[in-house]
Amino acid sequence: MQISTKVGSAALALMALLSSAGGVTAGPAAEVSADIPASVSDAIRNIQAKAVFAHSSWGIHVVDLATGRVLIDEAGRKSLLPASVMKIYGIATALHGYGADYRFRTPVYRRGEVKDHVLAGDLVLVASGDFNFGLRNQPDGTLGFNSLPAIDHNSTYTGFPGGAYVKDSNPLAALDALAAQVKAAGIREIKGDVMIDDRLFETYRGFSAGPIAPIWVNENDIDIMVTPTKAGEKPQIDWRPKSVAVQVENDVTTVAGTAGPLEVTTTAPGVIKVSGRIASDSPPILTISQIADPTAFARAAFIEALARAGVKVAAAPLGAPGALPDAAEYGDDKRVAEYVSPPLSEFVKVILKVSYNRGADLMVCLAAVKAGSRDCGEGLAEVLKLLAEHGISPTSTYVFDGAGSSPNNRTTPSDLATFLRKIAPTPWGAAIHDGMAVLGVDGSQALNGAGGPAAGRVRIKDGDAVAGSASGKLVALAATQAGYIDAKSGRRLVYSVMVNNVPFPSLDDYNAARADVAAVVVAIQQGY
Repeated sequence: MQISTKVGSAALALMALLSSAGGVTAGPAAEVSADIPASVSDAIRNIQAKAVFAHSSWGIHVVDLATGRVLIDEAGRKSLLPASVMKIYGIATALHGYGADYRFRTPVYRRGEVKDHVLAGDLVLVASGDFNFGLRNQPDGTLGFNSLPAIDHNSTYTGFPGGAYVKDSNPLAALDALAAQVKAAGIREIKGDVMIDDRLFETYRGFSAGPIAPIWVNENDIDIMVTPTKAGEKPQIDWRPKSVAVQVENDVTTVAGTAGPLEVTTTAPGVIKVSGRIASDSPPILTISQIADPTAFARAAFIEALARAGVKVAAAPLGAPGALPDAAEYGDDKRVAEYVSPPLSEFVKVILKVSYNRGADLMVCLAAVKAGSRDCGEGLAEVLKLLAEHGISPTSTYVFDGAGSSPNNRTTPSDLATFLRKIAPTPWGAAIHDGMAVLGVDGSQALNGAGGPAAGRVRIKDGDAVAGSASGKLVALAATQAGYIDAKSGRRLVYSVMVNNVPFPSLDDYNAARADVAAVVVAIQQGY
């Protein structure tokens, strides 16, 4: 068995922590209530008795937020596949390190002097790890996101229908704002190069959700909208952001009747081909292609933004950039522009409400940076460290990424609920509570429980891991939830419900299984 050095370093860091702290123990057994309301126990049993769950594994853990008393525990200490509820752990680590009010600051520096509005030297944009970078900015200072049935653009790789651009979003907003500031600083022409300093951390390709880079434009995706025409004709294809760095080839055919999924491939650097068939009566379909080289793309897009702002640039957008300067050259007197993001709590909201995988993985990279490392893998050690500090045992929770995408991740219902209860009073705990999807209201939970008695009273981070075979067999490897409940009685609860291995023959059956998990939570909210 081969073990990577990145995983090994995280394990060594945890071993050192355990050695200095005397180890992590489970502590005394928590008091478990024997008085589960009949309405709750009946609802749970009736749902679990459904044929679809005949071979599934369930785990449920519910705790009183104020007292810590365990109200429900069904296989609460069983390690299960968590899927995206794992995002809670990595996000918490970033919040612990930076604070909920932290803002990303992306500066632009000049090298050389400006004379007669001409910069003789280079312009350098220093990446800050801001995954939004203006894309989701709303007029009120918040970040926008899509709620079901509209699927957020970065999740359209799943193949589920309903993908949409974020409302009122602009992929190039930050670059255009920086370019305008450069011009306002008196620069009308740049004789030297334009560069992106991406040395905040090494671009990381060890997480399954895709590369994590210090620089982001449109969350490092090319959004491709395919609109059908008449059967036998090519559909219309549009994409964003537009740049000389990207070409999109249309190899799709409009057909009558049912059509299969679209395929997106990169045939050459900067060349994306969309293939397949789209039904003539289909609504427009949004798909994405991840940007392979975020730094090169951002450089080209920034040069184009400067040109739109009326700044002449000698460097070619697709040319090879020069060597980056020593960071010691960056001084306040050389800064000609700066883009400042909304607070980190807004980023947490986006990640949790739409379950943004690469955004969650970025939180692990930022945790590594806070610890003094440029290796994102070292951020996993910081996650393990925070979990240990909150009494979570390394023998029950295993962390392999920030997104919950790895099939190796495991955690228990008890660990999730315990952790959420313990972080609630921290200075940053509210950012996780407030950032979760609200049952029946928004994000990934907008449809579940809508109009029902528990709508608006449950804060949820959910997770789904789905697998399919060539024979057409589909299974939800994980359908999970964790979060906070404002119970009918006024009591505040913390909970986790985890289900593994649920077969489903259709999308409707899959949605029904997710609704069943939500129904368990509704019963708990109403019964306490």
